[in-house]
Amino acid sequence: MKEEDIETKKKEKSKYKRKKEDSLLEWVKKSVDLLVHKSLSETIIISSYKLNAILKENYGINLKIDKIGRALSKYAKQNELKRLGTNIPKYQMSRKQYDEIKKKEENNKIKETS
Repeated sequence: MKEEDIETKKKEKSKYKRKKEDSLLEWVKKSVDLLVHKSLSETIIISSYKLNAILKENYGINLKIDKIGRALSKYAKQNELKRLGTNIPKYQMSRKQYDEIKKKEENNKIKETS
């Protein structure tokens, strides 16, 4: 019985970590949304520092830059964003790409609810 308890605790911990990572990815998505809506240009440059500033100013959330950067790289990989060759990881997104990403997310939500 003790071994079973240990296994269930490990499973619970892994679920918690997954939820925490997902919530961080959700915050990155929200900050990207806000960045795109406030931007005037057709091409948007996204970096972890910009997203951190948006999260601090608009939501009052103070996260470490490296955690935001990891979530941003995951978001960029999922959506096939172009990475710019700088020391600080930056990604390039056009408004057209953003619209396509939003449509995919809405379709996924519809599929999940039905």
